[in-house]
Amino acid sequence: MQSPKDMGIRAKIIAAMIALLVFIALLSFWASYMHEKKSLLTNMQDNAVILNRALIISITNQKIIAEKVNLQTLVEELSLTEGIFGVWVIDSSCRITSATFREQVGEVASSHLISNALENGYYVSGFDTKMGEQVYSAVYPLKKGDKILGLLEVAFELREYLRARPRDQVQLAAQMKRDSRIMAESLSYSIENMRDVNELIHIQRLVDRLTVESEIISRIMIVDDNSRITACSDLSKVGTIAADKGVKAIINGAEIYTRLAPRQKIYMFDMPLRIDDEFKGVVSIGYDATEYYARLSEIFRFGMLISGMGILMGILLSFQVANPIIRPIQRLTEVTKGLAAGDLSQRAAVNSKDEIGALAVAFNKMAEDLAYSKDKIDQYSKTLEKKVRQRTQDLEKTNRELIVTQNELMESNIAKSEFLGITSHELRTPLTTLLGYSELLLTRDLTEKQKKEFLGFINEESIHLSKIVDDLLDISRIGAQKDFGLVKKPVDLADILLKNTNFYSGVETGKSIIVDTEENLPLVSADKERIDQVVKNILDNAIKYSPDGDIVCKAFAKDDMVWIGIQDYGIGISKQDLPYIFDKFFRVKRKKTAKIVGTGLGMSIVKHIVESHNGKIDIESELGKGTTIVFGLPRLLDYVRKDTD
Repeated sequence: MQSPKDMGIRAKIIAAMIALLVFIALLSFWASYMHEKKSLLTNMQDNAVILNRALIISITNQKIIAEKVNLQTLVEELSLTEGIFGVWVIDSSCRITSATFREQVGEVASSHLISNALENGYYVSGFDTKMGEQVYSAVYPLKKGDKILGLLEVAFELREYLRARPRDQVQLAAQMKRDSRIMAESLSYSIENMRDVNELIHIQRLVDRLTVESEIISRIMIVDDNSRITACSDLSKVGTIAADKGVKAIINGAEIYTRLAPRQKIYMFDMPLRIDDEFKGVVSIGYDATEYYARLSEIFRFGMLISGMGILMGILLSFQVANPIIRPIQRLTEVTKGLAAGDLSQRAAVNSKDEIGALAVAFNKMAEDLAYSKDKIDQYSKTLEKKVRQRTQDLEKTNRELIVTQNELMESNIAKSEFLGITSHELRTPLTTLLGYSELLLTRDLTEKQKKEFLGFINEESIHLSKIVDDLLDISRIGAQKDFGLVKKPVDLADILLKNTNFYSGVETGKSIIVDTEENLPLVSADKERIDQVVKNILDNAIKYSPDGDIVCKAFAKDDMVWIGIQDYGIGISKQDLPYIFDKFFRVKRKKTAKIVGTGLGMSIVKHIVESHNGKIDIESELGKGTTIVFGLPRLLDYVRKDTD
């Protein structure tokens, strides 16, 4: 079977249009089908709601009529009993609904016994006056659960009681009280049972009549609030427990529950049965859904017919649409083959302004660009040899630069190796001194003078060792691109210079240090300890590398900066070594400096400290004539100097 990727454009267009039409047809069919289905179901549901309301109204009206008629008949029959004066049935509003004397029906009863029975909810009895005669009345409440539905009053004649002797009246009164209670309880039980039986008979007759007379109702079922079927079109189910999901849902509080039974072709509705806003049970109505399924089947067949006709028309239409598209593309394909064969003069005919015409214009532009590119390539090939030669020269130059860089890296590596050797030597020398003198102090008996002398040596070597470690820490910070944590304050550079020159003048160096400072030099913002370190490093180098001659130190202001210059007349630095003086690990390799100790880090640290203060540093030197190092820091323009002397 041919895959969609291998199909031609004509086949793809036809297939796409057919698929689109099928989708539209199915969508339209589904929409109409669902709309009709919803309409039919809604119509049956509305009919079920209307029928439920009619049932409730009919049940209520018929029950009220039946109750009134049956109660009045029962009251009149009981009134014929010997010794009974009268019987009254009273509702919860104290209105007489049935009575021995029919003219009293509808009146409001005002006996104190009736008021007591309604207020307290239990049986009361006593002497009363009825119709102008004295009687003995018993009032019994008619209840359903804890709710009082009405009252039943039975009155006995007092003729025999009034004719009896006083001592016999007590016995007669007790007898009347006992008989009246028995009579009232019996009558109330009879009335309640009669009401229930009449209500069930009436509801069952109503269900039978509606089921027989209606052509679309196939089942009606009435369920009480305990899920027991009280009336049903199928009499065999009366008295059984309803287990339908809809009945359970309504009892649990739902307002309506619907479901379809496709096998029986019945649409079921379950709704609550409420009388006077009181939930009495569930009304279950089943509609015959045969017409519903027939309508849906008819819609389905009609939809399939329309869809088939639409697909057929789509196939015919797709052929008519595809031909005007395919023919220009076929012609364009032939021109493309000629272009691929090397004939760059091929051009496509532009017969329309639609997308196919735009494609032909773009194709012609591409052909022109190809021809132009071919000319450019021919021209470029002529100059390619020259460009290759130039590129080769550039590569050779780059290689030479790489060799220089490699040599520099190798020299740097050698410098690091030498630095490690020098550092280990520099560390070992003070450590050896410290260990030696400390061992002598611990193992020998020495005089106080010797101890003091040894401790002085230990102190000097400790200071030397500390300086080496500080240099290593500083250079590690520089390598990690970390700052020194500078604490800048207003500082007088002349004071720092004088302090250090005084220190070195007091040490036996064999050299004279000449100091020349301008008066009232501006202050600078600097970390005093770090600038002190700079001056010490420069002075230390000047002393070490100056076997002869004096050292001249100056402090002066120039160009908004304060400068310190230290000049020695020592061995000097060659022009080849001068550019590397501030590099890490660099030491001048000469016979005269071989015995001078040092790590090659001091000047690198000096330069970094000065630049960290936004300052400048410069060096001038001539071999055999000495070296001058000058560094300057920006002056504090907004700071007023206060002399303390």
